Amino acid sequence: MPAPVPVPVACPARGTPLLRVSLSDPDARVLPPLSAERLRQLAEVPEDAPGTVLHHLGLTLSRVEWRSEITVRSQGRPGGPVCGVPFEIRLSLVHAEHSIRLAREIPRNGCLARQVLAHERRHAEVNRRTLREAAEGLRSAARAWAARAEARAPDAAAAAQALQEDLTAAVEPVLARLRAAREEAHAAIDSPEEYRRLGRVCPADQRVLSSRLGDAAPH
Repeated sequence: MPAPVPVPVACPARGTPLLRVSLSDPDARVLPPLSAERLRQLAEVPEDAPGTVLHHLGLTLSRVEWRSEITVRSQGRPGGPVCGVPFEIRLSLVHAEHSIRLAREIPRNGCLARQVLAHERRHAEVNRRTLREAAEGLRSAARAWAARAEARAPDAAAAAQALQEDLTAAVEPVLARLRAAREEAHAAIDSPEEYRRLGRVCPADQRVLSSRLGDAAPH
């Protein structure tokens, strides 16, 4: 006698899921200076990288985290299986770290320090702008995903887990675009012309900087 064919599990009425997207993006903090060599290490630039020197004059660090929480509406037979659909989606983008540091060898509060800080603030603005754009991208991606998302699973917890994984896959392209946009914009700021300009401005401070870097160089 053949095994009975399982009856498909019907999904609950979908409705329009609630969608909340939050963004935590404070301005970059200017932290106490570090040595130029330490900034190079934090930037993870190898000493033998083409076109680099032993030091960095400034560094902007950014670390973004995203979090999600889904409330699921499910229905099914006692003991499972069930079908779950999203009822509420909460997404958050958090600038968990956003800081600027200048090299300790730059004369404090002088002309060159102001020039390098202005350069680093351009990087910080790229980080904030692309994060705002990513928040809108997450909103659009999550809304499109919620209109079709459903998961059939042995129980409600498994359905919720499957929906969470499916949402992650749906928003990953948005996060990939965030990373690509940042890299492109940062590269445009760090142009050869910009570094030549920073090497020419504030000649008095440049002389002090060269002397201090020379004293710090390995022998």
